[in-house]
Amino acid sequence: MIDLASPFLKALLKHSKSPIVIFKVKPILVVVEHNDAYQALIARVGGKLKFYDIDIIPNLLSDAEKKNLVKTVQTVSELKAKRTLVIHPIYSNSPNVKWELEFSPVLQNDRPVEYLICSLREIPIDENDLEHILFELSESEARFRGFFEQAPLGMCVLKGPELITEYANDNILKLWGKSRKEVIGISQEEARPELEKQQALVKQQALVKRVKDIFKNEQPLTINELKLSTPVSDGYFIAFYEPLKNDKNEVTRILVIIKDITEQVNFKKELLKAKDILKIAMDASEMGSWNIDLESKQVLLSERAQQIYELENNRLGIEEAKSLISSEDIGHLTSGIRRALHHRNAFNIEYQINLNGISAKRKWLRTAGKAYYNEEGKAVYIAGAVLDITEHKQDEIRKNDFIGMVSHELKTPLTSLSAYVQLLQYKFKETDNDFPIQILDKINVQLKRMSLMIDGFLNVSLLESGKILLNRTNFNLVDLIKTIAEESGMVLPSHFIQVIGLEEVIVNADMEKIGNVINNLIGNAAKYSKKDSLIAIKCEMQKGYAIVSVEDEGIGIRENDMPRLFDRFYRVESPDTKTIAGFGVGLYICAEIIERHQGKIWAKSKFGEGSTFYFSLPTSNNQ
Repeated sequence: MIDLASPFLKALLKHSKSPIVIFKVKPILVVVEHNDAYQALIARVGGKLKFYDIDIIPNLLSDAEKKNLVKTVQTVSELKAKRTLVIHPIYSNSPNVKWELEFSPVLQNDRPVEYLICSLREIPIDENDLEHILFELSESEARFRGFFEQAPLGMCVLKGPELITEYANDNILKLWGKSRKEVIGISQEEARPELEKQQALVKQQALVKRVKDIFKNEQPLTINELKLSTPVSDGYFIAFYEPLKNDKNEVTRILVIIKDITEQVNFKKELLKAKDILKIAMDASEMGSWNIDLESKQVLLSERAQQIYELENNRLGIEEAKSLISSEDIGHLTSGIRRALHHRNAFNIEYQINLNGISAKRKWLRTAGKAYYNEEGKAVYIAGAVLDITEHKQDEIRKNDFIGMVSHELKTPLTSLSAYVQLLQYKFKETDNDFPIQILDKINVQLKRMSLMIDGFLNVSLLESGKILLNRTNFNLVDLIKTIAEESGMVLPSHFIQVIGLEEVIVNADMEKIGNVINNLIGNAAKYSKKDSLIAIKCEMQKGYAIVSVEDEGIGIRENDMPRLFDRFYRVESPDTKTIAGFGVGLYICAEIIERHQGKIWAKSKFGEGSTFYFSLPTSNNQ
């Protein structure tokens, strides 16, 4: 290895009158030592540079000669032989000379060449060479002007502290509302008097003064969201002021680049406005927000959410957050969020939390949110809102308890009335008087209707309180449908009820509650269809599920009513339904029962042509 610290080498380099450089082959053209003559040469042609190395030579060459330089260095290192190269430093301060570079490899036994010694000699050029250099210069300037003019941004070059416009492209002239004749060769303050008004819009210092200071501090300047008012338009811009230096490393010009960011700024303002409106709305509704980072598994709560959970910190881990959820609701909450993640939709869930880890002190909360995904489709965080619904939930529980109590109390006198009616019917059958028998039959029908309404309210109460239990058994669903159809045919002689489809479908479910669902759907079909119309009940198998449908030829349902059919206490309001009795709990109860059986319930309808209600149940083999 060459000893760069050798006194002999240093003396040899120092006393040589020719510029000499020693550099490594890899990485290419990295200077490791040079003499004073080389340093003086580079200082003369390149100005007062902070670092003097051979890299200044490629920067002074045309693209074609740069390739020749690299190729020559590679040849010398591979063949271990001297090579000479003549180059034209066309961008130096000495355009009337050319350089002759002689490269010699430093040989060290059989080892690959690591170092090259380069001696440099200046030689005059002839007239033809000068023409070639001038041609290169003119081509370079043409390329620069072409780039400058075609740049999609507003660009100009300002000369000297007077800020005289030397170059300006069409984009910036359009922005200024000026022609080249009005600005080229004229100072900015004279050519653009509107700058005085714009200076007031720039905080800290006046705009023109800050630009002029670049000639002293030699530092680039960037101004974000600069508001400009021109004869053409008003808007927001980002302005870059880049100092340009001469060969003496002095700032003589400033390159100005201006980009229109009006659209982005306006969007940002609208976003901040929407954010403020959302904050006002959330504050008014006493709603808090939260965010779960799925990578760090950290939960971040807003100030209001922190108050709802009654926590001292607004950051906690996912496991710590789970520990706050009541044990009976944790499964319901986590499975709901997992389903939302899988299907990429939003979720809205009610659950209870234990305050300070004490199960006796609880709150009811409602949370809604959705997941957000990266470009690879991976969920990265979940964001949402939370609301304290404890008071509302307690009112609902008290209401359901009251409904349950009243329903139980009404069942007792209703049972007695039914017994008295049956006794009277039995007595009058022994007489020839048909009138009392007809009246008693009508009374009995109304009592049954009232009993069904009370059962509905009682079921609502049990469903809301979570006290309804399923007594599952294996049974033939088709047999149950046929039995209920026969009974309904006796109670509803005004309609034709027909069962079609399979003869046997075994399901594992609560037979009584599924019977209530079928009964309710048949009753609804009869209520909303004309006399002597057909009600068709069908049972079939699809992908491990029993699908039951009840089709009628009734009045149908409007499209805007379909999404709320299964809501509690919801009834379709129309002139056709005003005379039809009901409280809007039947379909709600049906939906709850089917959902608790891990099934689905839905409807299809065309207004004026009838409706079909469907529900699905997993078969016994699919449990």
